[in-house]
Amino acid sequence: MWLLQATLVAAAIVIILSLYLGFKYPSGWKAWPHDIQTTTRYAISGILFLMILGLIYWITRYWDYPAGGKAMTYIAFFALGILFVLGIIFPKGRSIS
Repeated sequence: MWLLQATLVAAAIVIILSLYLGFKYPSGWKAWPHDIQTTTRYAISGILFLMILGLIYWITRYWDYPAGGKAMTYIAFFALGILFVLGIIFPKGRSIS
């Protein structure tokens, strides 16, 4: 049942977004201010966002979490591991400019 509800919500979002874009740019590609690379980047970002939402839903629905203290220990261990690897890759830091 939840799959049907999720599909209907996704279809409604796609229809609303299509209507919004159709009213904002009625002449189609001629009025669209972005090139194909930017448009593709927008589409991929939207798909990635939906995939992350689906993953969060799946994890919270089907995965049993450990107790609070144990979960914080796992998160801290994982975060320190990532920081250690980043310290090896970028030993002097990285400048943004």
